[in-house]
Amino acid sequence: MTDELICALNLYTSFFLFLIAVCFASFIIILLILIRNIKNRKFLKKNRNFISEIIQTQEEERSRISQELHDTISQNIKTLLLKQKELEAACKDGKIRTEIKKIIGLEKQNQTELRSIIYNLNLPVLKGVPFKTVINDLCEQFSSQSGISCPFFVSSDVPLEKFSTGQRHHILRIIQEALNNAKIHANCSETSVVIRKGNGTIFIMIFDDGQGIDVNCRKNASGTHGELHFGMSGMEMRSKLLGGKLNIKSDKETGTEIRLEIPCE
Repeated sequence: MTDELICALNLYTSFFLFLIAVCFASFIIILLILIRNIKNRKFLKKNRNFISEIIQTQEEERSRISQELHDTISQNIKTLLLKQKELEAACKDGKIRTEIKKIIGLEKQNQTELRSIIYNLNLPVLKGVPFKTVINDLCEQFSSQSGISCPFFVSSDVPLEKFSTGQRHHILRIIQEALNNAKIHANCSETSVVIRKGNGTIFIMIFDDGQGIDVNCRKNASGTHGELHFGMSGMEMRSKLLGGKLNIKSDKETGTEIRLEIPCE
C-alpha cells in the first residue's frame, strides 16, 4: 500500500513538474511573440513615417519645380511669342513670314505641353469640392491632354467624402500615375477609372487596353524602365500609407489593370 502511495505521489509530482514546464515554455513563447509583435509594430510605424517623409519631400519638390517652370520657362515662352509676332508683322518677305509662323506654332505647342506638365505637378484644390468631382475632372483633363478616352464611374455606395485630405492626395496621385503610365508605356487607345465597394473594401481600378507593361520593372530601376519603376514604387508607397494594397495585372492581350484596395470601416 505504501509503495502504491509513493508511486502515485511520484506520478503526480512528475505530472505537475511537466505541467509547470509546459506552462513556463508557453509563457516564454507568448512573451517572444509579444516582443516580436511590438518590434514589428515599431518597424511598421518607422517605415510608415519614413515613407510619409519621402512622399512629403516629393510633393514639395513637385511644387518647387512647378513654380520655377511657371516663373521662368513659361514667362520666357510668352515673351518669345510676343517678339515673334512682332517680327512676323514687320517682315515683308513671304518665305520668312511662313517660317516665323511655323516657329510660332511650335512655341504655342511648347506652351500647351508646359501647362500640362505644370498641371500634373500640382494637385487640384480639394477643399470645398466633392471628391467625385475632383477625380472626374482629373480624368477629363487627362483625356483632353492625351487624346485618350478616360470614362470615370463610381458606385453610389462608395463613401468618397470620408477620405481625409491626405488620403485624397494619395489616391489622386495613384490614379494620375497609372494614367500617365498607360499613356507613355502601354500605347493604349482607351483608359477608364472605376471605383466600387465590396466585402468591407473600396476598390479603385484603372484599366487600359494597351500592349501591357513590364510589371517586373519594379524590381529593376535601371535601363529604359527606370521612369516606370519609380512611378510604380511611388504608387506602392502611397498605397501603404492608405493602409491598402496595390495589385497590378498586365499582358499584351488584355492590357493593364491597376487595382488599389483600401479597407473600409
